Amino acid sequence: MKFLYYSTSYYANHGGSIQSIEFFNQLGVHKDITEKAIFPIIQSKGELKIEPKFSIRSFLRKIPLLQVLFFFRRNSFHFKKLVEKIQEFKPDIILIQIDSNFLQIKRLKKRFPELIICNQINGSPFDEPFKNIAFKNIFLNMQLQAYLHSDLNIFISDFSRTRIMGDHVNNGRDVVIHNGTDPDKFFPMLDPDSLRIKWNYPIDKFVIGYIGTLDFHKQLGVLIDVFNELLKDNPNLYLVIVGDGPALAKLKEKVVNLSLSKNVCLRGWIKHEDINENLNCFDLAVHHYANTYMNPLKIFEYLSAGLPVIAPDIPSVRAIFRDREDLLITGPSHMELKNAMKEVLTDDNLKSRLSNNQHLIHEIEGNYTWKKYTNSIISKIHGKLNPSSHN
Repeated sequence: MKFLYYSTSYYANHGGSIQSIEFFNQLGVHKDITEKAIFPIIQSKGELKIEPKFSIRSFLRKIPLLQVLFFFRRNSFHFKKLVEKIQEFKPDIILIQIDSNFLQIKRLKKRFPELIICNQINGSPFDEPFKNIAFKNIFLNMQLQAYLHSDLNIFISDFSRTRIMGDHVNNGRDVVIHNGTDPDKFFPMLDPDSLRIKWNYPIDKFVIGYIGTLDFHKQLGVLIDVFNELLKDNPNLYLVIVGDGPALAKLKEKVVNLSLSKNVCLRGWIKHEDINENLNCFDLAVHHYANTYMNPLKIFEYLSAGLPVIAPDIPSVRAIFRDREDLLITGPSHMELKNAMKEVLTDDNLKSRLSNNQHLIHEIEGNYTWKKYTNSIISKIHGKLNPSSHN
């Protein structure tokens, strides 16, 4: 099976990049893949480029009619080169990690009718980058029509699949395969004191941590506000936020305004291979907010490292994990997060139950790894290549 993977996120620094990299790596060791290729190829992977929140470009992108122009322009990117790559490589399968480029699906199907076209769909562009687009209902229907022309659509949550496909869900074409982790990269480590010294964490503090892209919608300002309130009765607390993104400057400003510079560390971007050591410096990992359609990678990584985790109350988390047994689920409000964090700080039995849960770690290793994720996708693709054998 010759496999072409079309991912514009492969060279980025966010969850979509990790998904792309891990999936593509697994393709290289899968017995059914005779040859693989990535498209497009970018020569160097730099750190995340941050666009100021109030730049002229960001302002223009919020204007509904201009979003229409930006959207159609986005769907022209890479297409000519992609056609050339398909003609040269002659793949059996193309899998597209969708960003906002779903209009290319129908064009590819018309140009290469025998090509099996599959899509990784992590959400809709009309939830975030193009949420203000004019004539939104028209574009939502265009999105649906594009996916109806695909051979296989892979969603990260049932909520996302239903929201995008509506009454047109076809279980043979539209499947849910949850994200995963790599247990060889994320695991509990011994001697956390040495790790804290190495990474300049305080040894004598209770460290609360977050790792991820610092987007405004993740409401990390709420986390800092809650931490500030809890600190008054718990002076032994220390908050670490690891990552970069458009919200970083505002978060730094908040830390200074609340006089928290000695108690809050905004560590910035770190290499993915260093994340596990940083996780093992935490006493509690927090990922309190995510959009409802998501299936956050960080939850799997936090849990694989054996940490007690506060997770967002979204459908994919509810579907996979048990509240108060595997992790602690919280709503997005200030008070809900404060109550959840306070409970972990004061309830030793709860903290112990959520810490280093070997049963849960083994479950993740067995069911939610990138190897399992890739095998599930390849199995579904086999059904498209050999439909009679899957009847």
